[in-house]
Amino acid sequence: MSFGGQLVKECSRRKSGRRLLAAVIGLYDRFLCSSDAVAEQAGRGCSTQTRFTFSVGIAHHNRGASIARPLRNLLNHPAVTEVVIVDDGSCKGEFAELKKRVSKIDKRGKVKIFRREENRGALLTKLECVERSTSDWVLVLDCDNTAFKGYLDRLASLKKLCDDTIYCANWAFPFFSFQELAGTRIDFEEACSLTWAGVLRRVYIINDGNYLVPRKEYIRCVSNIGSIKSDVADVMLVNYRWLSEGNKIAVLPRAAYMHRVEDGSFWKRTENESRERVMELFGRLSDGIRWDDKFGASLRG
Repeated sequence: MSFGGQLVKECSRRKSGRRLLAAVIGLYDRFLCSSDAVAEQAGRGCSTQTRFTFSVGIAHHNRGASIARPLRNLLNHPAVTEVVIVDDGSCKGEFAELKKRVSKIDKRGKVKIFRREENRGALLTKLECVERSTSDWVLVLDCDNTAFKGYLDRLASLKKLCDDTIYCANWAFPFFSFQELAGTRIDFEEACSLTWAGVLRRVYIINDGNYLVPRKEYIRCVSNIGSIKSDVADVMLVNYRWLSEGNKIAVLPRAAYMHRVEDGSFWKRTENESRERVMELFGRLSDGIRWDDKFGASLRG
């Protein structure tokens, strides 16, 4: 782990350190991720060219007033061809706020908004984001996170991408460092070994979902999960399915995004139930058990 990662880890352990990290995030949001700041950035544009381009998919639910945060860096980056936002049954006020904020920020019509009255959960909303995207590759980004410019640059520099591989950051700044696994390409067998050794319980890369996915293979894989009774720990569930089918997860060096943990988040609202599923999936990985029909049926219950 880098010195910065060690420092953040130590800060997160201490009460005073956690307050300091919260203050850093607060300053970042107040000065760089405000609607005015993102609108100014989007208006500047960018003359840099890139050969590799991708869409960004953002699943949205009741975060209209803070939509500038995920849009930071996306609207003027040359590798981002479009930003697809799928609203998962937000209340009317939040959806109206979403449209108002986007219209203020989006200077070039890069953002496409789709509305669904029914709340169907994060898993199916992220799937719809990818389905509605037009690029072969899609960066799936939570609506309360921000992709740093360095992360977008790193993705734009990728060559010879593999359709069986998801590409993710090595740091969900500032709370979750995956740097120990940077440069690795994890398949099912490796995930089982790392789980059995305790690494994946400590380095939570298997539960990360702010990553670049191959559109066709992701749609095929996630669509096969079908309708489930609860999508708690949805990202880990998708990653487990992804690896079970012989696919891989690559951890990119020098790639980070801003990760926020908020009281109103889905994880906070379903923490106990989510932890139960996480432990169940870790148990299956420890035992080397791939996704099977019986497990899929248990999810539909």
